[in-house]
Amino acid sequence: MKRRSFISASALAAIGAMGAASGCSSDSTSGGKGGTGEITYWLWQDIPTDTTWDELAEEFNDTHEDVKVTLEKIPLDQYQNQMVTAVLNGAGPDAARSKDWWLGQFAPQGVISDLTEYVNKWDGKDDVVDSLWNTGRVPAEDSIYMLPHQYTTLYVYYRKDRFEKYGITPPKSQEEFLKAAKELTRDGNYGFDVRGGAGGQDEWLAWMYAGGASVVDDQGKITLDADDAGATANSRYIDIVLELEAAPPGSITADFATVKKNFTSGLTGMLMHHPGTLQTMQDEFGDALGVIPVPTSDGQPGSTLGSMSGNVIMKNSEKKEAAWTWISWLSEPDQMKKMSDAPGGQLPILQSALDKPEYTDNELLNVAVEAIPTAQTWPGIPGVAELVDKTWNPTIQQAFQGKTTSDEALSAMADVLRENA
Repeated sequence: MKRRSFISASALAAIGAMGAASGCSSDSTSGGKGGTGEITYWLWQDIPTDTTWDELAEEFNDTHEDVKVTLEKIPLDQYQNQMVTAVLNGAGPDAARSKDWWLGQFAPQGVISDLTEYVNKWDGKDDVVDSLWNTGRVPAEDSIYMLPHQYTTLYVYYRKDRFEKYGITPPKSQEEFLKAAKELTRDGNYGFDVRGGAGGQDEWLAWMYAGGASVVDDQGKITLDADDAGATANSRYIDIVLELEAAPPGSITADFATVKKNFTSGLTGMLMHHPGTLQTMQDEFGDALGVIPVPTSDGQPGSTLGSMSGNVIMKNSEKKEAAWTWISWLSEPDQMKKMSDAPGGQLPILQSALDKPEYTDNELLNVAVEAIPTAQTWPGIPGVAELVDKTWNPTIQQAFQGKTTSDEALSAMADVLRENA
């Protein structure tokens, strides 16, 4: 029997009943229903002390007479569970911040609104980088469920000074990367952290995509373990630990705080992350910091992982148009710039912003920008939540320890996706 992630069939029936009882407004943008009033917006903050969100909400409320927004901040590690609980109780926000891969939990089950009509009537539509609209869709559907907001692509930071010391050329292919990782592993230092702990699935998937692997095809069929490209890329990643011993002790269970510390302290010579870390790394290393795309299977330009934090409108909101006023305002140029310039800010989703010199003339940042057209996200299918939250860590850790083979680990991950489809 196939399982649904987080929300059961009986719970879906309850959601439908509560929606009918509450007189939820139509998703249609015509008629103006729900276009005014006070709305609630849920979000997590990547940096809890950052005041940017509060400043944006205050500015919005000062400049909009008919719509007022109240922010409710929830820690990221509690966010999904609180969303699910709220939905089951017919409560929750009018709009919410969302990650792209959460769409597979909510969109097929009627929890979030189809935003296609709103998007088609939005003046800012054509300024959004065209490929980024796909981050708001689920496989095999054209409907848009999430409005893009903040995007990032993963790449590799490396120590130029250490590469020069050992005569290492920045790698373009994955085989060259493995060789560099091995050559950096000397004098008590190591090549690269595989980050087998919390959040490490993103670095792994960036490596997999660069190696030519896919998770699903255009019709949503699971393809993670279907071809040689995925098998080869996964095997290479595991070899960093098993064969090369080029990852530091504890790497197979490390979270990002540990991985970041290992790089800044000099323990490792390479780090995979995104531009949100760039300012910190530049402050630490100055001209000794280098950035390269995630190495590909053949050394030619390829793909990497992209990650979108966008905005959704809840299906049971009675103020959908007011909620749209808020989330579309967030994606306008001035607000977009303020968010992208904030501590830990990510890449803007507007082409007009990406065309500015601060992105085009910054060599370290431009690597991430140039990756946008071909970057791939976690697909919006139900099983991704199960894989990311429960299965990936123990499965990859067993492979790093040699307790299971690379192919067995990859098949186990793919099976989770199939079982939850």
